[in-house]
Amino acid sequence: MMSLAVAWLAPFAAAIVALSTLPPLVALYFLRLRRTRRVISSTMLWKRATQDLRANAPFQRLRFSLLLLLQLLALALVIFAIAQPQVELGGSQASRIVFLIDRSGSMNAMDAPDNQSRLDQAKRLAENRLQALHGGGLFSGPAPSVMVIAFAKDAQILCPFTDNIAQAIAAIKGIQPTDETTTLSDSFELARAFTTVTNPDKPTTIAVDAPSYELFSDGRIADLSQSVLRGGERMVFHSIGKSTTMNAGIGAIAVARNPDRPDEVQVFSRVVNWSNEPFTGDLEVVVDDRLRAVTPQPVNVPAAQEDATMHIRVPGETQVVFPSLTLPKGGVIEVRFSKHDLLVADDRAAVVAAPPSALRIALVGRGAFVMKSILEGMSLASLDLFSLAAWNEKMAANPLLPDSFDVIVLDDATPDDLSRGRYLIFHAPPITAGISPYGTKENATPQSIREGHPLLQYVNLDDLFVSSMTAVAAGGDADVIVESGEGPMMMTLSRGALTFVYVTFDPMESDWPFQRGFVNFFANSIAWLAAGGSAVADEPLAPGDVAKARLPAGAKEVSMLIPGGTTLPIVVQDPSNISYGPLRTTGIYRLNWTAPKGQSGPASLAYAVNMNSRAEGRADTAEEVKFATERIAGIQGGASAETSAWPWLLLAAVAVLFLEWWVWLRRV
Repeated sequence: MMSLAVAWLAPFAAAIVALSTLPPLVALYFLRLRRTRRVISSTMLWKRATQDLRANAPFQRLRFSLLLLLQLLALALVIFAIAQPQVELGGSQASRIVFLIDRSGSMNAMDAPDNQSRLDQAKRLAENRLQALHGGGLFSGPAPSVMVIAFAKDAQILCPFTDNIAQAIAAIKGIQPTDETTTLSDSFELARAFTTVTNPDKPTTIAVDAPSYELFSDGRIADLSQSVLRGGERMVFHSIGKSTTMNAGIGAIAVARNPDRPDEVQVFSRVVNWSNEPFTGDLEVVVDDRLRAVTPQPVNVPAAQEDATMHIRVPGETQVVFPSLTLPKGGVIEVRFSKHDLLVADDRAAVVAAPPSALRIALVGRGAFVMKSILEGMSLASLDLFSLAAWNEKMAANPLLPDSFDVIVLDDATPDDLSRGRYLIFHAPPITAGISPYGTKENATPQSIREGHPLLQYVNLDDLFVSSMTAVAAGGDADVIVESGEGPMMMTLSRGALTFVYVTFDPMESDWPFQRGFVNFFANSIAWLAAGGSAVADEPLAPGDVAKARLPAGAKEVSMLIPGGTTLPIVVQDPSNISYGPLRTTGIYRLNWTAPKGQSGPASLAYAVNMNSRAEGRADTAEEVKFATERIAGIQGGASAETSAWPWLLLAAVAVLFLEWWVWLRRV
């Protein structure tokens, strides 16, 4: 049910004015100047004089006067205006207000007034709103406490609840843009942590002072349907941007090297169109800042469509394949539009293509003929064979021995020390890495396959049959990619300086070596592990991800060159396990270091961070935000839910004064 609430910003000032003006006005009607008494023959022609005489007699009963009534009404309207009433529908003003400011990728669209971004507009409107809340003057009522939260992929409290307007405004001005996706649930959790207490007797929370939320966003928030406003909470949605803004962008990019001609690469991209009309434009391919190719004809992308079944908007998409490029050394490959639109971040996407490098491989264990043959058929820098005893002896003498190899293949062997290095492990469980065996299972076939995983590219496991496998219980940080009804068959694990791929069965006890997929899996695993067990070398990162690296022992002077040209130093505890981030904006990041003496090789590593246009590229502003149980319409221009009524009261007072003047003229 709709309710009307009125908040008074300056009630004390109104009370002072009322006490100082209303009694004197009424007294003037009692205490007019009395006339001198005269004796006359008749009063018939002195009617007005007798009326005036009655009005100036003190302490008599006050007679009705339209002029007095109008003057009292005009004065009352002025007094109410001085009190600065704030009228709103839906409830009263909260004593705590949380400013939620969206800084996601779509808020970088340049469709705000004065060629500003949406984030700039949101910050300006938030500052104006904050000043309005604290602008009551000397005699104003208590201003609400304000919290400032900036949110995108995650939320961050920039200013806890405070009455200091300068502190809150400084927090708003300091908000930096990101190219991340948008979620709101973390913001609610942070705000509620300051406004709720836990019931010690029941597993529930009790709202101490339910806040009011002021949301400054374009409304394109991914998790709205999973969010709800709790009892007593209210929200005002300040709609930022334009509902007519359309956008197209690069949704994905990939690079594949030709296995027959390693110096050639093939570039693939996907173009996404969120507009109501088809998109047409040229695409360019840039390698290390040099233009290498342009689409021979403009790319045509169909318009976005409304899915009537799911009630969602589906963008139009087109796949683009570019001619092969010569890339003998590797580099940064970028696909971009020849012309930018209002959202620049997704008009380009990059990928770091690794050079066709020769790897250093160690084969430890029995050295099965099949594995040895596959490794010898690869273009390797070196292949060293070790028995398990020889490997353990060398590890005891040099614990950093695994750093000398890009990948170590363990053929049914478990070394004494498995704390660092990159391993492809077959059959024998890596017990020291948290894998617990509990028996042997026979006659296993795959039941669950993560087909999209990089290790399973061009690998068909439908016909795989394993006569015997080790039953293991994996730790929580293990990622199972193939599982049978008897337990995991293939998994990966990345823990600090240790990364491995573990196959729980002996390939010689299966029909896998006779299938082409085994060779592909072997090559995929070697390449994946050599890249550090992550997708850095093959796929770009998304805004908000963390860059990871494994640097050589003794590396120093480590720094990160971020987009824009600023170099930031990194404090390194363990060069074999470096993390930096989150990387919040798109572009190319370069990790640089000084290699130890006597060690050759590159001293730089590049990371490409791309905005996912399919997730964040929709740029038309939402007219309302739809939560799980309610909808809130947006308001434009930084308006507030509370409407100031004092200007209307002053206009009404002026109108009453004009009416009083007209009545007085009629009587005269």
